[in-house]
Amino acid sequence: MEPIPARISLCLQAIPGTFIRAITLVVVTVVFALAFAQDAGAISRDTIILRAQRWVDLGIPYSQTSRFEGYRQDCSGFVSMAWVLPPPGRTTRDLAQVSAPITKDELQPGDILLKPGSHVAIFAGWANPERTRWRSLEQSNSQRGAVSRDIVYPFWNETGYSPFRYLGVDDDFLDVIEPVWGLCRYETAIRASWSAFPAAGSARNVLLATGETWPDALGGASLAGVLDAPILLTRANTLPVGVRNEIVRLGASRVIVLGEEGAVSRDVMNAVATISGVSVERIGGVDRYETASEIASRAASERQRAGRGLPSAAYIVTGEDFPDALSVSPIAYATERPILLTRPSSADTATLEVLRGLPLSEVFVIGGTGVVASSVATQVAAVAPLVTRISGADRYATSLAVAAHGEPLGLRWSGLGVAAGTTFPDALAGGIAQGRLGSLLVLTPPHAIDERVESAIRVRRAQIGKVRVYGGPGAVSDAPRARIAHAMRGTR
Repeated sequence: MEPIPARISLCLQAIPGTFIRAITLVVVTVVFALAFAQDAGAISRDTIILRAQRWVDLGIPYSQTSRFEGYRQDCSGFVSMAWVLPPPGRTTRDLAQVSAPITKDELQPGDILLKPGSHVAIFAGWANPERTRWRSLEQSNSQRGAVSRDIVYPFWNETGYSPFRYLGVDDDFLDVIEPVWGLCRYETAIRASWSAFPAAGSARNVLLATGETWPDALGGASLAGVLDAPILLTRANTLPVGVRNEIVRLGASRVIVLGEEGAVSRDVMNAVATISGVSVERIGGVDRYETASEIASRAASERQRAGRGLPSAAYIVTGEDFPDALSVSPIAYATERPILLTRPSSADTATLEVLRGLPLSEVFVIGGTGVVASSVATQVAAVAPLVTRISGADRYATSLAVAAHGEPLGLRWSGLGVAAGTTFPDALAGGIAQGRLGSLLVLTPPHAIDERVESAIRVRRAQIGKVRVYGGPGAVSDAPRARIAHAMRGTR
């Protein structure tokens, strides 16, 4: 098997070889299906990136004479393949005939950096928020094949490179949608951190949670708000290089790991501790309920230490599933109110103890009785003067009800966040970013926009301005993005 390329290693590094081979096979199969399930004619940016990434995943070697699936295995053949141009592909001298020059500020994934007669690479996104480095997808002679790497803009110290955009790229909705995503959950969390903390050195504290399950990170929303911190995700046993770099960029002096060693290992803590000037500590309990309670207690004490007193309200969500907690996470961040977890039919002892220790005027139960039973509300009512349930017919309606709850608390529809309601990582990162930006988050099915969500966006399009969509095409596909764009433009 070809070595896992650098672009993939950030997402899959330090996984046993057999597992990598299995995952790579799945990724390649899914990418192949997505990349080629495209009508003739215009092509989306997502499809361009997926087609290009497939060659990187397969480790296609560089050659000016060999062909793979009909395309030359050189830099211009690679771009021609990604753009679905006729095989064997154009050359670096005539790619400009099917593209238009653009500015650096206009660059988006799927565009290219071209030096006619020399080399071309696909732009896959900025590698830092300062936009001095970018992520390439390319067939490189010096790298001996299809690779992805970080490059100093425009192309190291070489002259003659300019950005171009394919004339056949489909409507990318960039006038009304701001995409926030990476090729895996760890990168998406980094991009969300860029969005919320764009300036280098802007976060003294960073929370670090496993990217493999959701409870620890979601329980950390209020603590992140109290400390004005992002939440980054890590593998259980290995700190991804990009996450380490983001901790450095943020200028953090303290990293707080959420969850016990089964979630984030001592090896990860040791890796964080090697970063100069950074201390590391852990908050965790014996299970998700106790961990959420420990985090809530720590958030309350940090808030009191900062002179803002103890929180007067809290949120109760099911510990069995993530959508309701995702919806309320921006509000928990912005208001510094704790999110506590409960079992479906009985509140955990640790949860009730935290509630007893706070001067609460109200506790909000998020979700219907099917996820948090009336018996839980009764238990909570014994320790809080007022218990209010916020729910809808399903997770998408609940997310709208939670958004309505967030408005009078100061969160805005401006810059609304949208994430898939069927997977947790992108919405998890997005919820924290939205909270820091003071904006709401709603959920959608991955392949078709929820009509109620679309209607809410359409009615408020003037307030929203631009929608942040968290997650790539595998999380929120082109179909819901198109409906969001139509809602924002007031078209059908």
